[in-house]
Amino acid sequence: MIIIVFHIDSQERIHIERVTQSTAEGIKTLLKDDLEERITSLSELSKLSSISSDMPQGDWEIISKTLYDSQYGYQAIGWIDRSLHVRKIIPKQGNEIAIDFNLALNPPALLAAIKAQNTKQAVVTTPLQSIHGGEGLGIYIPVFNTNARSKKLEGFIASALIFEPYIKTVVPAFLLKEYHFTLFIDGQKVYSDQANSFPVTSIWDKKASYDLQSHKWEISISPSDEFLYIAHYKIMRILISLGIFIAFLIVLAAYTYLFARSKIKDGRYKIEYLLKNLPGMAYQSFNTMSWPMILVSDGCESLTGYSRAEFKKNRMLWREIIHLDDYERVQASLTEAVKEKRSFELEYRINTKNSGIKLVWEKGGPVSSIFNGEVIIEGFINDITSIKQAEADLISSYAFSDAVVNSVVEAVITIDQYGLIQSFNFAAQAMFGYTSDEVKDKNVTILMPTSFSKHHDQHLAQYLKTKQTHIIGVGRELVAKHKDGTTFPIHLSVSEIQISESTMFVGLIRDITKQRASEDQARLHTEQLAHTERVNALGEMAAGIAHEINQPLTAISLFSQTAKNFCEKGRFDKLPLIFEKLSLHSRRAGAVIERMQLMTKKGQRTKEVIDCIFLIKEVTNLAESEARLRNITVRIITCDEQIDVFVDRVQIEQVILNLLRNGMEAMQLNAYKNDSKIELEIKLNGDKYVEISVADTGAGLPEEMREKLFKPFSSTKENGTGIGLSISKSIVEEHGGHIHFYDNKPTGAIFMFTLPTHNRGVVYE
Repeated sequence: MIIIVFHIDSQERIHIERVTQSTAEGIKTLLKDDLEERITSLSELSKLSSISSDMPQGDWEIISKTLYDSQYGYQAIGWIDRSLHVRKIIPKQGNEIAIDFNLALNPPALLAAIKAQNTKQAVVTTPLQSIHGGEGLGIYIPVFNTNARSKKLEGFIASALIFEPYIKTVVPAFLLKEYHFTLFIDGQKVYSDQANSFPVTSIWDKKASYDLQSHKWEISISPSDEFLYIAHYKIMRILISLGIFIAFLIVLAAYTYLFARSKIKDGRYKIEYLLKNLPGMAYQSFNTMSWPMILVSDGCESLTGYSRAEFKKNRMLWREIIHLDDYERVQASLTEAVKEKRSFELEYRINTKNSGIKLVWEKGGPVSSIFNGEVIIEGFINDITSIKQAEADLISSYAFSDAVVNSVVEAVITIDQYGLIQSFNFAAQAMFGYTSDEVKDKNVTILMPTSFSKHHDQHLAQYLKTKQTHIIGVGRELVAKHKDGTTFPIHLSVSEIQISESTMFVGLIRDITKQRASEDQARLHTEQLAHTERVNALGEMAAGIAHEINQPLTAISLFSQTAKNFCEKGRFDKLPLIFEKLSLHSRRAGAVIERMQLMTKKGQRTKEVIDCIFLIKEVTNLAESEARLRNITVRIITCDEQIDVFVDRVQIEQVILNLLRNGMEAMQLNAYKNDSKIELEIKLNGDKYVEISVADTGAGLPEEMREKLFKPFSSTKENGTGIGLSISKSIVEEHGGHIHFYDNKPTGAIFMFTLPTHNRGVVYE
């Protein structure tokens, strides 16, 4: 009886030790495979051509979030630039403290990053104290610029794992329900589910270890008191109680058998539970050309569309699922791996049950069957179609946007919120003389003359702070600087783009050198025509002007003779009055000549601020002599307040004079049937414009002339040139105004033009 009891007890102990050891090995495999898979996934991410220091925040979030969501357990996935500062991170919530963190402040992390850079391989850190709190580790993947000859380091893709949440994510909770679990790395305890560690000399303590990058990971587990009570002590008490009665030995044996069977089923359930929750398909297959499956997980149906039963009953062979174009490559890789007794890793296409095609990633290797020792294949297959499609879409999107931007004829330049150039299309390179590489990450002020560049950064910072726009969304003409230092006029329009928490600005630039030259040529041509028209007008007014000059000259002659007579008679007391009269009439004649000189002067014109009332009075003085010859009275109607305008004085006087003379000629041709008075009126039209109009009482305008009145060489006069109104229209529009006409009631015409009023707070350059 005692022998039987001790035999059962020893078997139970052996069973507990075996299950405990198996659990330790299972946890070891889970941790090892998970870390290797994370390293592989991060390494694959680093190979994307779009991964670089200047990668937009939006693109980074799309790619990294795909990996973060597909593998639970990460505290964070981030981008570390070559200065060893964390620049991008996902998720942001809860990881704000990590932004701009310097790895130099964490020696284990710094050593791992340096090692990754030197070896150009993924590196797992030694256990370190995380800035988030708690102990954990990091994985660093170096990223190099493959386009550069020297493969310049761009930065690192890094992930952070905090041991406590990570282990709870990777290891199912029910595996640890009956055991105490402790993790050691290089002999240092990094995790334990107990506040006080259990004795390492416990007879139930079982260990499993493996090496990861020269670091020894050791898993130590021990059955909990509750488990021992249920699995051992309780059974022993039942055995002792029932041992008195030998009759119950058979029942006890049956119970032990059922208990063992239950444990086996429970172990199988735990494995199935693990496989069921994996995002893919775990399998065992025979090592034959058709790869019939021995075991597949539930993930097979979501991956291929075929059920577990179809695979287990060999109604569907894996060879039939592999895409025909990829089969030989897969076969060759697997055969070589079996021959060399090593693991393999593949990407290939499969045909699904619904006639679709998926891209899968497979990792596995040859193992010996526990039944007959033959080589079988074990592995895991996962769907990576969406990941590869996202990568392809990202590459295609970059290529398309680059093609569009480089095809436009205008220069397109993007800068970040610090004013640093991020893109520089072909048109910009041709316009400024720089290559894209020369200006990349340079301040945009290198494209500006000093007068603009010294204030640019200040204006940019002010806009980001206040969001008060001056140029954003509004086109304006500026001056740019070529690489050789020469300047040229441009038209610039700027748009703002918000990408996550970053701000980008896109500038569309057009070189308007030729446009300016054409405008200058047209302006010169207009001025030449205007000068000719002024000379012609003065020629036509010669009689009146001669009469205007002759009057003061006659008076001067008369007063000079009178002064002579007074001198001969000794009446010198009369001379001061006579000299005053002489001076008055000489100034009167000089004023007429000065007005003529001003109207006939050629050369560069300048604008000035002038009172409108003074302007029209000067023109009236010039036209008054001709009006008297035609027996016409010029009536001036002004407003009470002073109205200033910023104009070319001679040009605007020419417009008013032309309208006055046209009106007087129309009235004379109509034989003054209605009236002999012409009105020149000035008034405010709103807050920003002044309106100057000339109203005559002539015969009005013929219908056939109304459509072409302001076109060159259109005239109602028999000997007219037809360019007066055309020139007037050009002058008014160049000053920012408009010229119109309408009928005067009951007869005649009114010509009216507007000019912008001068704001006294504005300083003109």
